[in-house]
Amino acid sequence: MSATTVKKRFKPTRETVLALIVLAFLLFLSGTTNFASRSGLYSFMLDVSPTIVAAIGVGMVIFTGNIDISLGTMSGFVAYTAGALVKAGAPMIVFVPAAILVGVFLAGLNGFITVKFKVPSIVVTLAMNMVHVGFYATFLPQSGWIENLGPRFTWFGRGRFFDVIPYTFVVAIVIAVFFVFVMKYSRFGKTLYAVGGDAQAAVYSGIDPDKTVMKVFLLEGFLIGISALLRAMTRNEVMPSVFIGRELFFISAALVGGISIAGGSGKIVGAVFGAMFVYLLTITMIYFGFQDYYQFALQGVIILMAVYITVTDFGRFNRLLRRITGRPPVHS
Repeated sequence: MSATTVKKRFKPTRETVLALIVLAFLLFLSGTTNFASRSGLYSFMLDVSPTIVAAIGVGMVIFTGNIDISLGTMSGFVAYTAGALVKAGAPMIVFVPAAILVGVFLAGLNGFITVKFKVPSIVVTLAMNMVHVGFYATFLPQSGWIENLGPRFTWFGRGRFFDVIPYTFVVAIVIAVFFVFVMKYSRFGKTLYAVGGDAQAAVYSGIDPDKTVMKVFLLEGFLIGISALLRAMTRNEVMPSVFIGRELFFISAALVGGISIAGGSGKIVGAVFGAMFVYLLTITMIYFGFQDYYQFALQGVIILMAVYITVTDFGRFNRLLRRITGRPPVHS
């Protein structure tokens, strides 16, 4: 195949463009900071791993036309459960599945209320977010703060291959690869797209939208459980309140990755690159001395831009890029 033919067949996608932007950020940070050092790369992979997993979870919910903004506070309950069980002497084989089940239960509750009472998921999860925060302060001892958990809790979170690749990053990538194949080749993946694209048409195809939404919330809870553990197990203490607001990172990553807020379109690989982009942008601001409130403001701008892009015809960008590069448009 000639180079000309390859160029004519090349059709940029959101995911391709985002991958190039991530690469550009990596090169920029490597050339201007100590990001490319062993410790810099390790810190980046360690920090981005939980967001990759959580972005996949919320992304799958968004595929169905729903959303969950209680992800941060759910993560706090997962971390608290794991820490409390470790303090009680439970081994890893006990506290890990128990903590993940808490995530499944809480997300499943969101899904149940959404499906059973036909309440928009954004309303349900906003309310549950507030309930979770109130529960932290009212019922958890010391608001859920547990310290001195020891190596029995942190050995996996701080472990690394070749002294640079965190175990947590390997887990995140394995999960990402698995769900890329699930969404692309499985009946379940096609069902999610069908429900998000047109729920009524999905019914005519023999799909039960309510059952599908319930399943995807349960799956989200499973992934949020893993995500919370990947973050919590890097530290010697847990405090649920530190997870409040984390949903902004997760949702931003999914939307920046090209998952449409309206549902029915997007790719898991986009959420992975979205998670990397969000963290690289945050790291860039930290390196250049921006305060936390600038980072939160930028997070809001990212969400608005991502929503705009996902509801805009990406073909326009494709045609513009082809005019700039002098290549003729590709007709499908």
